[in-house]
Parts: sequence; C-alpha cells; structure tokens
Amino acid sequence: MAYLPFYITPEEFSAYQEEQEQEILKGMNLTTWHKHDIEEPFRYLYLSIAIAAVSPLFFLTYFLHDNSDMILTYILSGLTIIMSGVSYLTFGLDNRYDYTLSDRGLVIKKRRNLPNWVNSATQVMGWIGAIVCILMVAFAGPVVLVGAGGFILVSFRMLKRQPNEETEVLVALRENWLCCEYCKNRKVIELYHKHDDCSYQDTAKTTVTRYHSIGSSYLFVSSPKQLEETLNMLNQEFELDCKEVQKAKDLFDFSKLPEIYKTTPFRGTHYPLEAVGTLRTSNAPLPDLEYISSILAKE
Repeated sequence: MAYLPFYITPEEFSAYQEEQEQEILKGMNLTTWHKHDIEEPFRYLYLSIAIAAVSPLFFLTYFLHDNSDMILTYILSGLTIIMSGVSYLTFGLDNRYDYTLSDRGLVIKKRRNLPNWVNSATQVMGWIGAIVCILMVAFAGPVVLVGAGGFILVSFRMLKRQPNEETEVLVALRENWLCCEYCKNRKVIELYHKHDDCSYQDTAKTTVTRYHSIGSSYLFVSSPKQLEETLNMLNQEFELDCKEVQKAKDLFDFSKLPEIYKTTPFRGTHYPLEAVGTLRTSNAPLPDLEYISSILAKE
C-alpha cells in the first residue's frame, strides 16, 4: 500500500507512523546516523546571518570606545558578548537530523539543534541583554539605538522562548521512493519520494490538512566515504536511480526537479475533525489528483 487510508486524524497518523518506523527498524541493511546541517547550498549561511546581525554592536563598541569613560566601554563590551550569544541561538543554529535507513524505508527526525539547557540560559541572557541595552541608552543617549535598538527586541523575544523544540518526523517507505540526486562537494543526497502528511490546520485543532503527497528529503553525511557507502546502498542494493549534480544550489532549487517527480500524482484537501468518522463510513470520494508539472505550467 503506497499510502495510508486518506480520512484519518493526526493522532491516528502518528500511530501509523510509529508502526511504520518499527517495520523499517526490522529491515535489512539497517543504517542509522545523525548529522547537524542546514537545507541551504551554503553550509554556513545561518552562522553568517548570526554574525551579520550582531556586527553593528562590534562597530558601535569600537567607535564609542573612550578611555575616559570606561563604564560605557564595559557596558558595550558586555552587551556585545551577550548579544553575540543571543544572535547565534536565534539565527545561527543548525538543524539536527536523525536518520534510520533500511530496505523497508527511511525515517527522518528533524529539529533545531538546541540543547535543553539553552532555553533557560537564553531567557536569562534576554533579561540581562534588555537591562544592559536600557542602561546603555541611559548613559550614552538615544544614539546607541542605531546599533542596539533591534537587539532590545531580540532580548525580549528570548524571554518568551518555549521549553521544547518541535521534532518533525517523516516516513518514506521503500515502495514510495522515486529517485535521488546528490552533490559530492556538499556531501548531501536528495531523495525524492511519496509520503503521507496529516496535521491540524488551526491551533484549535478543529480542521485537518491531509495529503497523499510527494516530496524530497535531504540525507546529509559527514564524509565522502559515508556518501559513497550510502549511494552504493541506494543504487546497487535498493536499485534506485541516482544522479550526480555538480552545483549544490541545484539540489535546493525547486525549479530544477526530476521528470519522474513532476509527473507523479498527489492529492490533498482539508476536512473538519468531527467529520472523519462520517467520511470513512460513507466511503467519501478522494480529492482529485494533481501534478507538479501541471502546477508549474500554470505559473
């Protein structure tokens, strides 16, 4: 069965996923690994953004440094150190990917690579950063807002951080794999596949978004050797078509998709949670099939 039953609840979907994950764990050629990375052509894009976000404070500290007023210098230096950490935690963190791969399918669990203790520490840093910003304005005047105004907002944002990072789980059964592309320089494989998707559309959890979908998943590896071993498994043991892509940016470009992906049908719709039972018992018709190729042709 390529897809799960269509009219289900998100809770039922999670239970189905757990069963599928257990089946994949029982498969042959089981391989598990994890990797910290980001879904961008440039591996260190997020870190670069974090550095750029805090750079005004470095310049501000340099230009306002005055040996005759060391209090201001200490405040600016402390603020720069604190906000560097805040900027990194806000913009610079990688994602953590946990992979389970066997002849029965693929499981990917993705979340931001944020240690549990960071949430409490970030809230403390937010308080300190906000207080230091206000003190700096009091000592140096409104001119410092040019470099520090935005970081006051970031500091208060840190005070409202949630205690846990959500984990995204994707299960792609072996029978649903379509093809894959890879880039040696970036050490990444993009696996195209069919997959199920079911979630709540609203925070009140009254409307369900449901798809018999298609998509792709990035398999990041740590070394050229691991890349070669994974490709050999996909191509030779699992008989999956694997194509090399020279430029990493092409793997992250939605306009450059393999033909088999563009011509594979998918369907999706929204329905009220309370109507799930009725839709199932009445054998309600499924939504019409759609194709990526048709959508691209209309644009």
